[in-house]
Amino acid sequence: MQNNTLNSANVQKTAFRELMKGVATCIPGHVLALLENGAKQRAQVQIGIQRIDINGAVFNPPPIIDVPVCFIGDDYVVEYQIDAGCEGMIFFSQRCVDGWKNTGGIADNPLGRFHSLQDAFFIPGFRSLGNVLPDFQNNGIRMRNKSGNQFAWLKNDGSIAVENSAGHIRISPDGVVTINGVTFQTNGDVESPTEIKSNTMTATTNGTFGGKSMIDHVHIGVEAGPSNTGVPL
Repeated sequence: MQNNTLNSANVQKTAFRELMKGVATCIPGHVLALLENGAKQRAQVQIGIQRIDINGAVFNPPPIIDVPVCFIGDDYVVEYQIDAGCEGMIFFSQRCVDGWKNTGGIADNPLGRFHSLQDAFFIPGFRSLGNVLPDFQNNGIRMRNKSGNQFAWLKNDGSIAVENSAGHIRISPDGVVTINGVTFQTNGDVESPTEIKSNTMTATTNGTFGGKSMIDHVHIGVEAGPSNTGVPL
């Protein structure tokens, strides 16, 4: 009697296990293509884990098409580039979302699907070890490219940095701004480690270059008279 009970329990477990294989919840995957160049924020995605059928055969799940991609926000959003190979998590709705994808709000439920692979959503950003961000900094928030040589960074000390491979802008916590080595103090002073070359420079009060005031400086080697000195050499 006990053996029959155990066999029955094993059959039920096996049947339940096979039924649950068809229930989609969430699973990692990657983008195969962003559809229509992102105009509708939909993608074709590929599940990232192989499946095994009841006979033990291994196979790759088919691609899922027309999958909404998450871009965080509403009236103000974070927009980012999605390329083929972008890793993330695929989530599956507990009901058919065909109607909702077109209308939003409280949509019709045209089909009796439950936890179906056809009702997928994609959130980018979950990464495997082979795709981690190099030079990751657990400091504030940074919008960056993958290589890390182009970014806008709000740091946790109150400073801000914006850089690309050609130049940088940095704002210190006390408000001092540095642009490619030229420093702008909060009182209006400008300091440069090298000679400043420009066609036009305008100051509303005064300017100091090499320690010399533009208003109060004097020239040596000339005699006072009605004429002006020559132009700078």
